[in-house]
Amino acid sequence: MKLLKIRNMAMMGVMGVAGLGLIGAGAHAVFTTNTASSQTINAGTLGVVESSPDAPGCTTVADGCTSLTLTAAGPEGSTFDTTPDLITLTNTGGLPAYYSTVTYSETNNNSTFASETSVCDFSNPAGPDAYGHFYGVDDQGLVTTVATGSPVSISGSGAEYVIQPGQTDNFSLDFYAGEASSVCGGTAPASLTTDAEGGSLTFTISYAYTD
Repeated sequence: MKLLKIRNMAMMGVMGVAGLGLIGAGAHAVFTTNTASSQTINAGTLGVVESSPDAPGCTTVADGCTSLTLTAAGPEGSTFDTTPDLITLTNTGGLPAYYSTVTYSETNNNSTFASETSVCDFSNPAGPDAYGHFYGVDDQGLVTTVATGSPVSISGSGAEYVIQPGQTDNFSLDFYAGEASSVCGGTAPASLTTDAEGGSLTFTISYAYTD
């Protein structure tokens, strides 16, 4: 009887030690965890196309023209005022297109004709548009005075200095001599002289943009 008690106590002692050993193993385990964050950065696109109902092949935005040639005007007499053609600039990119510079240039086969013809560059002849773009005369004077061929900086923070993605801006050019411009007004210049007969000129306006 006493011997059995001793054996039972010995067994309980072994089990107790074994149990403590299991608890000790769990206390020494190492827990780990991880987190990760990532972000993709995409560069935008800057793109402006132009269109005009009087520019064959570039009448719609879908034509994707970055330069266009308007149908020639004339022949004109010594006193004339051309019909301005609307030119539409459309931002087809994903970034705002801020006007950076504008350049007026001209080529001609008769310098007298160019020096006696006036030009007016005006924006949004119908008035300010829904985007707040300004309207009115941007530049006006004799072709040879306006068309210096040198870029002129454009700067500002207003809506008139930027074309937002999907939006448009408009301008037109009016050429005249011997009478005031029908859209820009001002003083009527002198009529063409005989030396200007048979002359021609090509006037180009170029805009540069930045984001």
